[in-house]
Parts: sequence; structure tokens; C-alpha cells
Amino acid sequence: MINVHLGQYIPADSFVHKLDPRAKLFGLIFMLTAIFMTREYFSVVLWAVLLVFIVRASKISLRVLLKSSRPVLYLVIFTFIFNLFMSKFSHAIFMSARLFILMLYALLLPMTTAPLELADGIDSLLTPLEKIGFPAHESSMMIGLAMRFIPLLAYETDNIIKAQLSRGARLDQGNLFQRVKSYFPVLIPLFVIIFRRADEIALAMTARGYNPKKLRTRRKPLIWKF
Repeated sequence: MINVHLGQYIPADSFVHKLDPRAKLFGLIFMLTAIFMTREYFSVVLWAVLLVFIVRASKISLRVLLKSSRPVLYLVIFTFIFNLFMSKFSHAIFMSARLFILMLYALLLPMTTAPLELADGIDSLLTPLEKIGFPAHESSMMIGLAMRFIPLLAYETDNIIKAQLSRGARLDQGNLFQRVKSYFPVLIPLFVIIFRRADEIALAMTARGYNPKKLRTRRKPLIWKF
């Protein structure tokens, strides 16, 4: 479980997992908006305490959540450095801490909601927009596929890096330009895998007669409850 990748779903029998995906989406939008509008240190601490409470309620280890957030730490560090040059040190700490907590809340949604459930929730919320010609079902399907592929591609990237290191590649040596150049042997096979996976999914959906314009039913219809 400690090797959980960014956006990977972790099944568990918890109150948070059983919530309606639409309720979790509304809750996430509200929380992100409230955190973004926060201007006080005490409010950031309260949001952090609430995050720990939700993580415990979801039966997901806080260590696992922090481990999966490693890819977004670069953005947090960049935010800290940028604000450090633009304002005081305390303000840089506040901005980076607020952004980090905001991202942890965002990561908690795919970790506690299966990709299919999340796609159904987005589809249900976007369905009223079909009256003005918005492709609600196609959009929700693409979002669901993208979220399903995030941990898969992270796993494939990890395997490619290990394979290149075993062949003597030096990915962490040299200056910035040399490091970027050394990652080309990782990016090229990764792009090949991405296009191959996309082609396999397209063939599978075609073989099953998938038609986004047809009315589809759900195995578990979403019904609002208290």
C-alpha cells in the first residue's frame, strides 16, 4: 500500500467510500474554494485537522496519502520559492502550506472513489448541460479513463526507469540540461505505451459496440440519500 501512485483508488469499507460521488464532488469544490479563500494561519490549521479526521474516517493511512502526494511537492516548493522572493518568509510558508493542504484534499477524492463511480457522478452532474449541446457523457467517460490511467502510467514509468537504471543509465547525474536529456530513453517508450494502451481501449470499445450517443443504464443508479 505504501507504493500507491498519484490518483490511485484504494478500496476500503469506510463511511467516506460509501458516500455518493456527487456529494463528494460538491464537498470537494466547497472545501477547495474555502481553503483558497483562507487568509489566516489558524484557518489553515483547522483545515489540516479536518483533513486528518477525514483520512482516518476513510481508513486510509495518512502516510499513504503523503507518499502519493510526492509528485505535487515540486509545485509546492516552487510556490514557496516564488513567494519568498515576492514577500515575507511567513507569507511564503502560509501560501505553500495552503496549497499543499488543498492538493491533499483533491488527492483524497480519487483515492476514496472508484473511477467508474466518479465518472458516473460527473456524468450525472453534467447531464443537464446536454440541453445546450454539451457532451456530458463523453466528457465524463474521458475523465474516468484519464483518472484510471494516471496510476497505471505512473507504474509503467517506474518500471521503465528501473529498466534503464539496470542498463547503466544515469538519470540523476550532471547539470539540469543533461538530466533532462537523460530522461528521453524514459519518455519515448512511455509515449509508445500510452498510444498502445489508447489503441487497445479504442478497439475494445468498438468490439463491444460502444456508442456514446445511445442511452446507457447503470448497474448502480445514483440516488440521493440523507
